[in-house]
Amino acid sequence: MCSEIDNIDKIKKQLNVELQKEDSDINYVLKLSHDLASFDKTQIRFSVDAGVIDRLGNELVARQETAVSELVKNSYDADAVEVSLTFINSTIVGGRLIISDDGVGMNREQLINGFMRISSTDKIQNPFSEIYSRKRAGQKGIGRFAVQRLGSKLTIITQTLDGKDALKLIIEWDKYAQNNDLYNVVNILETSNKKREKGTTLIIDGLRDKWTEAAIRRIFRYVEDILQPFPLSKKKEELELNIENGGKIDPGFKPIFYISPDGKQRKKVSDEKLMIYNHASAIIDGTIDSEGFGSYLIESSKLDFTFEDKIGINPDEKDTKFDMVKSVNFRAYYYIYNSNLIPKSQETAIRKLANISGGIRLYRNGFRVLPYGESGDDWLSLDSSTRKRSLLPVHANINFFGFVEINDSSGDFDETSSREGLMENESFIQLQNFVYRTITTAVVKIAEIRNIKIVSGQKKDEDGNWEKIEVRIKNIAYTLDELDKALENDEGNIVARAKRKKRIKELKKEIDEVAKLQKQEHAKIFKERSMLRVLSSVGLTVGQFVHEIKYYLDNIQDDIKVLLNELNKELEALKRLNILDNNFAIFQTYMSYFDHVISQNVIRELKPIELRTVVRPFIKSLKSDALKSGVVFSEPVFKSYGLYTKPMHPSEWSSILFNFYTNSKKAIKRISNEGIIGIECGEYDNYVYLEFSDTGDGISKEHEEEIFVEFYTTTSQPSLTDFDDNRQITGTGLGLKIVKDIVKSYRGNINVVSPKAEYSTCIRVEIPKANDKELDEYGL
Repeated sequence: MCSEIDNIDKIKKQLNVELQKEDSDINYVLKLSHDLASFDKTQIRFSVDAGVIDRLGNELVARQETAVSELVKNSYDADAVEVSLTFINSTIVGGRLIISDDGVGMNREQLINGFMRISSTDKIQNPFSEIYSRKRAGQKGIGRFAVQRLGSKLTIITQTLDGKDALKLIIEWDKYAQNNDLYNVVNILETSNKKREKGTTLIIDGLRDKWTEAAIRRIFRYVEDILQPFPLSKKKEELELNIENGGKIDPGFKPIFYISPDGKQRKKVSDEKLMIYNHASAIIDGTIDSEGFGSYLIESSKLDFTFEDKIGINPDEKDTKFDMVKSVNFRAYYYIYNSNLIPKSQETAIRKLANISGGIRLYRNGFRVLPYGESGDDWLSLDSSTRKRSLLPVHANINFFGFVEINDSSGDFDETSSREGLMENESFIQLQNFVYRTITTAVVKIAEIRNIKIVSGQKKDEDGNWEKIEVRIKNIAYTLDELDKALENDEGNIVARAKRKKRIKELKKEIDEVAKLQKQEHAKIFKERSMLRVLSSVGLTVGQFVHEIKYYLDNIQDDIKVLLNELNKELEALKRLNILDNNFAIFQTYMSYFDHVISQNVIRELKPIELRTVVRPFIKSLKSDALKSGVVFSEPVFKSYGLYTKPMHPSEWSSILFNFYTNSKKAIKRISNEGIIGIECGEYDNYVYLEFSDTGDGISKEHEEEIFVEFYTTTSQPSLTDFDDNRQITGTGLGLKIVKDIVKSYRGNINVVSPKAEYSTCIRVEIPKANDKELDEYGL
């Protein structure tokens, strides 16, 4: 007892002496105070082993990706607009990571009582950020352990807008070893001159893991997904005005990742989605304002059009409010594959990315809500609608990259207890209704601009535009379905009955109009069928003509030979006869091609077609005719060997190539007496392709889809009498329609694409490749 009292007195004296000094050793004072407290018999305290830092770092932040994402979230919480992450020499253990943001920074009190205090209450007491009122993203107390998980040494350099100096804190995590009291570990805090107005930089040395480029890209995608890419509710003009007036409208948050092998040069990790956004066929923006009124905007630089309209909860009344949804925005980047709207060089990469992360994601108060927009999730029924072919224009999840922004301060969108998605209450159902209907309405509008078929059974009107009759029938069916649901839940409400009565009256009017349109459609169909019967009889006549003329050709050839022998001495007559002989030889070659095509029609068997076997004979047969017309075939290009299509009829390729050839001759004739035709064949994904190019007058953008429509032609005569003395090559408008039907019957694609080199027009045909089973079956 006596020795214990002596020890207490001794410690008190030492403490008193130390405190009397002008420059007291604070660490020594702390140790003496702790030693003195250990003699307290009635009051005891928890002590903390320094090794707890290491254990918490490993247990709370098990994965390196989680550690980095938590530090990015801290920059978001600090109202940063941008944060950069630079991985230096990180492919080996011991590298460096520098994280630098332009947030508000930390003053001395915030650094000590916030970052340096385990389990601080700052995020509980202040759930929203200081400037932009962002809801805190980082998990409470995880940030410091994330840093410890990543490396052995941390240097923090931070400055605030109001502070005169920057603060520099150095933490050696290896000091936090086991069997050492936490309070005994000292970290150095210094002040230095500010190098920028505000912000925080974390320098993490001695990285504990290797960071390959693939791992860095993976964490980049992970960080990109958890935070909303950019705020939709803030217009550009608002942001500029906000900056001028010193306001607090959130301009968004952007993480940027760099890789630097040597600490000098660095390479930016590119944002794949931002790169492909530039290739979108159209951008669809939808908004429900603070009062519940919906609207949407379609913009397309590719199609050179902009369209804006309202959308209501009632499909028939645009001005009806969404009563359970407010302050919602979404953006969808729309991609139409197998069209000339996406560069071929980019389409494969875009498709590949779309298969992984295509669709419409959902962000609530700035944060991602899973599983919406994940691969396989169809929360907007876009895939379901595509499978049912409710609308023919493409609108599956892989055709979109986009997200919905919900600012839910009132708690209308609650998460489920499992935190997997939102509760499917009335607000959520109206949200689905709004986004789906806006997207499909925009898709239909874009299809109308492109003059693309919208629903099955739809016909074209006299102007070549798709009639709206079937679309209107679909709308009527949808409205009847809505009425049926309303009747199932009928509660006898007078107002509801009045609304239903009004809608039924509108439906009757719609049905009357549709009946009139239907009569007009029947008349058009009858006229078209009559024309098709005439054209089919023409086809039979051509076949009969080819068959019969062969007899006369033999006789004419014999007569020419006799005349050549008899007129050997008559030089002028002989010269003319030689010209006739040459022309007749060209005619025979031309006829032989038709004879071959007609004879092939007898063959019933389909077989894989190697493109060389149809291209080379085609050029050989028509080379003389082409030269006579001033057209030269360039040497065909074959990009690879074994270009086998799936089983086809041989005559189908003859029809395809001959249609292309006659069109090219006409196009060349319209601008010049001479021209070039080029053919290129190759393979692309699971397709073989053929590109047919010419130096004719080209195809205008507005006609690139129309040329594949039946009876569309640029060379037909006004009447039969015009054929008498007109020697211009004319067309029926059926050729390319037939070609398209052939290609589509094999699930292939045909499009006008950008021409190469000296050519002005290029039509590309893609046919699925023959698989190994088909090649084996035919012994190829």
